[in-house]
Parts: sequence; C-alpha cells; structure tokens
Amino acid sequence: MRQIEKRESTAVFTPNRLEALTDGVFAIVMTLLVLDISIPVIEESVLQSELPHRLLELLPKLYSYALSFIALGLIWIGHRFAFHFIKRCDIRLIWFNIIFLMFVALIPFSTSLMADYLMEQLPLVIILINLMLVLIMRFIIWTYATMNYRLVDRDIDPQFVKMEKLTTIAFASVALIGICVTFVSTAAVWYAMWVLLAFAFITGGGQPKPDKSGQ
Repeated sequence: MRQIEKRESTAVFTPNRLEALTDGVFAIVMTLLVLDISIPVIEESVLQSELPHRLLELLPKLYSYALSFIALGLIWIGHRFAFHFIKRCDIRLIWFNIIFLMFVALIPFSTSLMADYLMEQLPLVIILINLMLVLIMRFIIWTYATMNYRLVDRDIDPQFVKMEKLTTIAFASVALIGICVTFVSTAAVWYAMWVLLAFAFITGGGQPKPDKSGQ
C-alpha cells in the first residue's frame, strides 16, 4: 500500500488533460453567469410603458455579470499563462488545481448574490473572499510547480518566477484591502474594482513579461 501511495505521489504526467478540464470549467462557469439574467415577463397591454423600466431593473445583474465575466477572463488568462511554463504535472498539482476550480465554480453564486443586493456589504465581502481564494490557489499552484524547478524547465528566469508570485500576491492583497474598505464605503470598492480590472486588462492581465529564456 505504501509503495502504491509513493508511486501516486511521485507520478508525473503531461498537463494537457488538466488544462482541458480547467478550460471546460471556465467555459461552464462563464456561461452560468448570463443565465442569472432573465428576460422580464410583461403583459402585452403595458409592454411599451413597462419594458424600459423592467430593463433598467436588470442593470445590477448586467453590472455584476460584466464585472465577474471580465474577472474570470483575466484569471483564465493568468492560468493559461502559468501553464505555458508548467511542463509536467503530478498528483499534488492536480489536487491544487481542482481546489482552484472549486473556488472558480463558486463565482456564479457570489455574482448572483451580489447582483441581488448590489450595495450591501456582505455580498461584496463574499465575492471578494471568493476572488481572493482563487488567487491564493493560483499562487500555490505556481509556487509548487516552480519550487526547485519541480514541474518547470530549468531555463526559466528566476526573476520572472518571483515577479509572477508578487503579481498574484498583489491582486490578492487588493481583494483583502477591498474587504476592509467595505466597512467604510461599498461604493468606493465598486469603483476601485472597475479601475483594477481596467488596469489588469490594459497591462495584459497583470502578467510580468518573461525574457527570451522563458518564451
């Protein structure tokens, strides 16, 4: 039994299947976000007068949908970016990635809760905790894979590895700071989240640029 456990813990695989699983989960999760937006049912006799108002009522859901969809897109980009350098895969990395996906799969719930109670503190705290846990798992995956070149090639730039860790820690820290700020102003956190997403989008998902040896 111990020999079997030892073989399982030291087995190394190609990461293709793990990437396929991750892509599938992200595709489903991003699709689920839009399912929370329902077409309003209005009687035909009052359709013209009621439709504009009912569509305006959907703005919180559309707002939350756009915010979470872009955030998920950036997280997916970061994950794909990391796995460009992760050349091998073992059972521990698989489990780290599964836990990562578990938190990713919670985002539709967090988004729906946030959309229904847009300016309330607790739903905003919940989605920030959700995003922070996703980023923490992303940090764990990268740290585990790169430690002592465990699952990456030895020609990867150590400075690049360090910058990737710092970038992930920075975004997770911002989420933690956002949780603290919600006790003062939820509106300020909303605006800050959009500014942060815009910054990440403009800078290519917040990814550090590898040198030629990391390409």
